[in-house]
Amino acid sequence: MPKIQGPTEVLVKYLTNLTYDDLPAEVVDKVKLCVYDYIGHTVYACGERPANILCATSYELGGNEQATTIGYGFRTNVVQAALINGTMGHMTELDDTHLGSSSHPGDSIIPAALAVAEKCKNNGKEIIAAIAAGYEIAIRAGVSVMPSHYDLGWHPSGTVNTFGAAIAAGKLLGLSVWQMRHAVGLAGALTSGNFAHVPERGMAKDFNTGRAAASGVYAAIIAQRGFTGSSDFFENDRGGFCRLYAREADLSKLTNKLGQEFKIMEVAHKPYTACRHAHGAIDATLQIVEEENIKPEEVNKINVRINATGAKFVDDKMPWLEEKGYYGSRFSAQFNVAVALLEGREGLMNLIDKQYVRNKLDDPKVRKYIDLIGNIIWDKEIDEFPKSWATIVEIETPRGSFSRRVDYPKGEPQCPLTIDEMKAKFKRLVTAAGLSPEQERKLTSEIFKLETLSEVDEIMSLAVVPNISLEGVLQSSKTC
Repeated sequence: MPKIQGPTEVLVKYLTNLTYDDLPAEVVDKVKLCVYDYIGHTVYACGERPANILCATSYELGGNEQATTIGYGFRTNVVQAALINGTMGHMTELDDTHLGSSSHPGDSIIPAALAVAEKCKNNGKEIIAAIAAGYEIAIRAGVSVMPSHYDLGWHPSGTVNTFGAAIAAGKLLGLSVWQMRHAVGLAGALTSGNFAHVPERGMAKDFNTGRAAASGVYAAIIAQRGFTGSSDFFENDRGGFCRLYAREADLSKLTNKLGQEFKIMEVAHKPYTACRHAHGAIDATLQIVEEENIKPEEVNKINVRINATGAKFVDDKMPWLEEKGYYGSRFSAQFNVAVALLEGREGLMNLIDKQYVRNKLDDPKVRKYIDLIGNIIWDKEIDEFPKSWATIVEIETPRGSFSRRVDYPKGEPQCPLTIDEMKAKFKRLVTAAGLSPEQERKLTSEIFKLETLSEVDEIMSLAVVPNISLEGVLQSSKTC
């Protein structure tokens, strides 16, 4: 009797053999959109203090010049490039999200794929297939252990993303099914990432996605050379992922409808630079203000109810404290609701401007409306996470109380950003970062014709901020 294949083998075998020609047109388009979104907000992260620290560290440690650091332009080895670019991808809180796994898959999978593809000279079709496969395993791993994985304090973008990076890198390296199964097992040995950073708004939040990218690439490289781990990591009953990383897990979600649907199609794109848990409150506030013609001076009180799982991340009525840096504004639902009320959609868009953010954090009017909100209500009654981002906002005025509930904020597949909105977001970010109009146009063109490219070098060379001072970066992060 033939041996029954376990879910790790079934999933990995399918993804190893997946080719560009197996992908529906809408999946190809979605991969390119995810790459486009990722490049835009990662270029914009160039110059943020955590990025400078990592770049300076990598530069001083040295390494073979195999792949490009986005924004900065200096080259380093593939593992370090994946680490830096993966960390930068999470910095601006404009990255893609997946509700069911509560992860930001693009932050790790795309930089892992780009770094390896740059070194190995893979073509665009190979890159697209690798990225689609990476999203598939990362998201399936995530939903198999949610929600207890999240409740235990694991950061999915640091855990499940590692598998996605390993699969993407492994495909571009040409790993066999057996090598790929061990790459996944080795990625499992490197899987970590937690939420201990939340109370102090620590930089480890962003490091989790970068480390997942680097660990996945490293796992694939050593597996290619014959290094072994476990070939059944997801279901392994000694120390496998579904046993160790969750109170309850559902192994069937690893392979359910495999090949019939692609999980990347469930990925959302953010319109505003804020934690996704705050976006429902932003959208509900905008709906009330715009539909009821609410003027800020009318507002007597604002009640914000967020599902209890999400509220713990974005309930912050003192986002201006210096030690929080830009994480303060991005992780405060109160701040974002106040800006939505006072400045509308354009004001929220302007939050990519660091001086604008600083001005709004110090603005007495903004602080007044933060006080009107007070503490966020951690509402267990509406908590269906990770099935929805349920949020309710109520604004009290002399004309009456107005309430809106949002389960799926703008950018989710249920209400996606249009291609024009995605292009406007990209242009705004890369222009603010310092790219020229010509760079922006060329980057857009190259990414949207990715399947026709013989290699990715042109994209990586365009995604560099002109005249960035590496000496300045090194000086700002100088040690002994």
